[in-house]
Amino acid sequence: MELQQMIHRRSSSIIKWIFVISILELSVGVGLAFLLPIEEKQTSSFEQYTSLLLGIIFRATIFFFIYIFFKHYRKIRNNTNTRTLLETILKTRQAVDHYIKFNIYFVIAYTVWSGLQHIVKVFNHKSIGEGILVTLLVIIVSIPIILITTYLMKHYYRILYRRLIHKLHDNYEELIRMEG
Repeated sequence: MELQQMIHRRSSSIIKWIFVISILELSVGVGLAFLLPIEEKQTSSFEQYTSLLLGIIFRATIFFFIYIFFKHYRKIRNNTNTRTLLETILKTRQAVDHYIKFNIYFVIAYTVWSGLQHIVKVFNHKSIGEGILVTLLVIIVSIPIILITTYLMKHYYRILYRRLIHKLHDNYEELIRMEG
């Protein structure tokens, strides 16, 4: 029983850290959004609307994940039932996987959208030859940027979240052994 309580506390602590880190990530993102300059004169109302909409979707989704992490943390903290603890650990692992995938895919989609937006601007204001040249340059520059950014994000998440998830998995395995 004492070992089970220790695993319970460790699991609660790990989920609390996942919750805290996700809030810090959101805070940094919101802080950067306020610090980075916005070029309002060079963008159309459609581009501004789309950027605003994407920002709202991104932040709303991150808030949703923060809510899920907090809910799982409270569930573990307030419950001593082993079955509920096991279910919450599994749900937390799934939520973290979805959180990581969402962040990576959103950055890729936003980068592609920004590149396409730039290409459309060039085609609207320049000749077809310049448009094709810019399109090729955007593709040549965007692909390495997307690959490097994806690699860095995966590495960041592997270092940060995967270690926490691995510890949570170890707790899960230990609880399964105790139950069986």
